Amino acid sequence: MTQADDKDAIMTPMDQPAEQPAAKPAWWRFDAAWYRRRYAFIPAVADLRDEADILAFYKECGEPLGHSPNPFFDEEWYRQAYADIDEAIRAHEVPSGFAHYCAEGFSDRNPNGFFDELFYRETQLGLSLEEVEHHGLRNGYDHFLSYGAREGRDASLFFSTSLFLKENPDFLHDTRLGPFVAFMENLHAPENASRRTSWFFDPAWYLRAYPTVSDRMPEWGHPLRHYLITTTPAAFDPLPFFSERFYATSHPDVAHAVATGAFRNGYAHFLRYGQQEARRPHPQVDLAAYAKDPGVIEAIGRGCYPTPFAAYAALSGALPDGEKPAESAELHCRRAFRLLADARTSTLMARPLDFSCDLPDFSVVMVVHDQFAFTMTALSSLRATCPGPVQVILVDGASRDETRRIERYVHGLDIVRLAENIGFLAGSNAGLARVAAPYVLFLNNDVEIFPGAIAAALHRLRREARTGAVGAKLIRTTGRLQEAGSIIWNDGTTSGYLRDASPLCPEANYARAVDFCSGAFLMVRTELAKALHGFDPHFSPAYYEDTDLCVRIRQQGFDVLYDPDVAVLHYESGSGNPADIDTILGRNIGRFFHRHRDEIEGYYTRDSANLLRARTSARTQKHVLFIEDYLPQPAIGAGFPRSNDIVRLMVEDLGLHVTVYPVFPPREAPAGRYRDLPDRAEIIWDRGIADLDAFLHARSGYYDVLWIGRTHNAARLRPIIAACRAALTDCRIILDTEAIASLRERGRMQLENRPDLPTLAAMLRHEFRATDFVDRFVAVSQAEADLLAPEVHRAVAVLGHVKTPAPQPRPFAARAHVLFVGAIQNPQSPNLDALTWLNDQVLPEYGHLLPPEARIRVAGHLAEGIDLASILTHPRFDLLGFVEDLGPLYESHRVFIAPTRFAAGIPYKIHEAAAHGLPIVATDLLCQQIGWTAGSDLACAPVNAPEAFADVLSLAYTDETLWHMLRRNTIHRIFMENSKITYLRILESLLE
Repeated sequence: MTQADDKDAIMTPMDQPAEQPAAKPAWWRFDAAWYRRRYAFIPAVADLRDEADILAFYKECGEPLGHSPNPFFDEEWYRQAYADIDEAIRAHEVPSGFAHYCAEGFSDRNPNGFFDELFYRETQLGLSLEEVEHHGLRNGYDHFLSYGAREGRDASLFFSTSLFLKENPDFLHDTRLGPFVAFMENLHAPENASRRTSWFFDPAWYLRAYPTVSDRMPEWGHPLRHYLITTTPAAFDPLPFFSERFYATSHPDVAHAVATGAFRNGYAHFLRYGQQEARRPHPQVDLAAYAKDPGVIEAIGRGCYPTPFAAYAALSGALPDGEKPAESAELHCRRAFRLLADARTSTLMARPLDFSCDLPDFSVVMVVHDQFAFTMTALSSLRATCPGPVQVILVDGASRDETRRIERYVHGLDIVRLAENIGFLAGSNAGLARVAAPYVLFLNNDVEIFPGAIAAALHRLRREARTGAVGAKLIRTTGRLQEAGSIIWNDGTTSGYLRDASPLCPEANYARAVDFCSGAFLMVRTELAKALHGFDPHFSPAYYEDTDLCVRIRQQGFDVLYDPDVAVLHYESGSGNPADIDTILGRNIGRFFHRHRDEIEGYYTRDSANLLRARTSARTQKHVLFIEDYLPQPAIGAGFPRSNDIVRLMVEDLGLHVTVYPVFPPREAPAGRYRDLPDRAEIIWDRGIADLDAFLHARSGYYDVLWIGRTHNAARLRPIIAACRAALTDCRIILDTEAIASLRERGRMQLENRPDLPTLAAMLRHEFRATDFVDRFVAVSQAEADLLAPEVHRAVAVLGHVKTPAPQPRPFAARAHVLFVGAIQNPQSPNLDALTWLNDQVLPEYGHLLPPEARIRVAGHLAEGIDLASILTHPRFDLLGFVEDLGPLYESHRVFIAPTRFAAGIPYKIHEAAAHGLPIVATDLLCQQIGWTAGSDLACAPVNAPEAFADVLSLAYTDETLWHMLRRNTIHRIFMENSKITYLRILESLLE
């Protein structure tokens, strides 16, 4: 049966179970009474006296017009959802979607937007179609209408029976049939327009967000129906927690899938795959973090919500059961901390800790009064994270608990016993007098030190002579931040920066000089601490003593540095008496303000608008917003090593505050700080181009320079910058072309012998069409600067590569094999073309020119989906993949090759290999781009000359005299042309 164009096919179910009551709703029947109500205009234009007349009218007129035959099948939706059916109807192959559904579509297609056949069978029944038919039912929809709806089963992600009943307690329906039947029968009733059927769609919000839809609700019936049937599905968001624009721009693979018709819109992908992958659906929604919350996991396990995103939508982002990081939750967390400390201590008491040492790397001063379990927790974490020699000075302020006998459980302590509890300040100073190491750590006993924290603080003080003290990222027991450095306002009050934020947020994960850091963890140079006589007794017994000490450290010309690698879990106020804290704080704020009034009155006024600038003590620091395609990690190649160098020099040598902002953020949160980017750079990994408008407005007036990497980003950013002009007042905009793409593309087209090859001038005009807002242009070479200047009608600065010669001493005879290093980002990559040419044209015919033992070893980043093993089939190749440290490869190989046939800019890999003293064999294209002398600085062969390339490679590999000459000259070139001093001078002039 291929068509259902007669009355019986519509009115009689295939294999209809005889025992099924006729009163049960059936999707295959024509419903004349409903049809008359739904298409009320019919009586006015036709003489319809009974059901037979109405059915005849439907067959003759209604079916061709796309009318629905009953409330359970939506003809208009079906045609819109299934383009092949719509085409078949237009071709007169089938009279209607309903006819197709009755004949064959019922097995795997959906009858309307509210019911999902596969979802129902898989998640609600757990049965295949054959098993459903075995029970005398035609499909899952048959089961749902007959039994599932009244049993409370869900029809789809867009219709949850239990949710519908919960959200619409006033909805009148026959309980024997379930609410779905009555809802579908009255879908076009105005009172049902705002009824919520699913957590995945918010009809009330939808009507508010799209007033034009609200005006036409009688036509659409329900907002969800409009959303699922509109011909512009990407123009509407289903609820406030999903942004179609953000999802598409943040996930290019989704945008491509939607564009090719694989998904109706981004939300269709998100419901199917994105929410399971915990992709971010909205700039304000961190679904990955939300899904990991124990409360969310438990609620889903109990069946309260089908997915974490459904829970987020239901609770508007709050945690299940209304738990938030507020006082009640914090109380529970603190209780848990205490219970864990007790449990840990019972184990530690059986296995003593040992801090015995002769020559400590650093000293710890810990003031305690009772709280034995806290102290043991802190000391155990100290020992676990720092196995080296450390002097632990424990100042015991007349404890009455097991602390009095702590030496039984912790060996090697330097204990100062006091007759009374003199408080943190005086106790710390008493401990400071005994410090023997070059660095002293003032440490609370209500903390747990995270791995690596001690090593990071010591490394900072040893490496940076200007840093006088290092403070920690303090994390409360709730898992939220206590502070990421702290701010002193001009009235003497203070703020912990980012309190209650996630410890993983980008703003908390870069190092910077700050006004002060909490004394809960504060590592100071011992000589400096003693010269300042420790904490000022004026603030005894505690509070503001750490603030005052940090101010005095900075007055001595040192920085107080917040280091995110120094992470500490802090109970907060666990070592003091909470009843006394407010009184002491109030008094010491006044003391602090009057003592440092002349200085702090010049600080920022306490205002959220000043938070960004006040978060660092470097008040005059220039701010740069550095925008690139991706976070510029060197391993990616493709110009990103150069971007990484620029960011590093801006931060580490020019002392600028640089915010690195990717157009396309990484899909997953980093496991930690990005180790290949400067630790003082602010890396915005969790936002992308979709969030840039809001980001710039939130940081209005903050940036002095906007550095845009790569010309194609100018077109992407131009409308955003135009909309944010007020926020970018006095901000210079620099476009770093990195490489002129037109040169690369034209070279590729020439290799392909394209007959429609455009002129270079036309390609340049197109490439730089959207750069009228740019203040300054930067090219990577003088040749490209000269090419670009006439196009943009201004001078173009040149900023190439910075390299310091670091030749490895290994001699010619001790080296072997040929090295290729290069990232392959996509199938159009010049590096992939070069390797393919080597594999297909050079080695098969001329590989014999090389010594038989010589291998060609390939290292570099590979984009997902590129299989080099299937491309490089010649037996000489060794595929190394991504290599973290290339130094040993440069040292052990004899020759570096770059058989590039099309490219733009200057190949970074040439400079890198040359800096390591590795002779280079390349095409004459690269020789011209880099401006070196062929045969002297590097060995060259013409592009597309496989025999010549093999000859040159063989000569460079076997001729030791030539090898030494090339090595010597490349090192000299690097020394003369790529010096850091020259590079910094150019970069600084650009930023002036």
